[in-house]
Amino acid sequence: MITETLRAAVIITAAGSSNRMGIGTKKEFLSFNNQPVLLLSIKPFIDSNLFSNYVITLPQEEIGKGHNILTPLKEESEFIYVPGGSTRQESVYNGLLALKNKSPDIVLIHDGARPWINKTVIEAVYKMTIKNGAAIPVVPSVNAMKTINSSGIIVSNLIRENTVAAQTPQGFNYTDILKSHESAHLDNTMYIDDAEIYGKYIGNVATVPGDTANNKITYLSDMASS
Repeated sequence: MITETLRAAVIITAAGSSNRMGIGTKKEFLSFNNQPVLLLSIKPFIDSNLFSNYVITLPQEEIGKGHNILTPLKEESEFIYVPGGSTRQESVYNGLLALKNKSPDIVLIHDGARPWINKTVIEAVYKMTIKNGAAIPVVPSVNAMKTINSSGIIVSNLIRENTVAAQTPQGFNYTDILKSHESAHLDNTMYIDDAEIYGKYIGNVATVPGDTANNKITYLSDMASS
């Protein structure tokens, strides 16, 4: 179990191609409020003083640029830059493997394109992860939720009150989420997020209140609407 000398780590995923932005630049490298999105996405974790190690997954050819962007954040915390995989799932797995010799007790996994994350959500996930072994932030669904088939036909109507939108950071006992990803790496299945992988191979994932402002940048318009 978690000890009094708890060690916590963060994985920031920023290895995607950002093709849906349609501008030829990685969204994590764009500026928002005169600061790079990647820097804004990691700074609240540093400000929380809860974490010892940080892994940033990036395309191999972009690691140098990512390093330069995060230079202003040089602290006692340790930054580890890891080449990402062809999918987010592979990138997270690479990040988890990079932490093996650090032996953290827990790890929080966060999207590098969520610059509106705040310390309140981080601390809530952190505390619930210690208590439950796994925790994610969620916000209530505001739209009518449907499931559809491959032809786009509605096949079921979900009860909105029973659905939530998952956010990051998602927190886990490090040993358990590494074991889960090792299994997922072998079963040739693409999962929706790390919580689904943990839920399949380990057990229940708790939830904590997220923040409606904690959006993920997917399209260029997302930067103007938040």
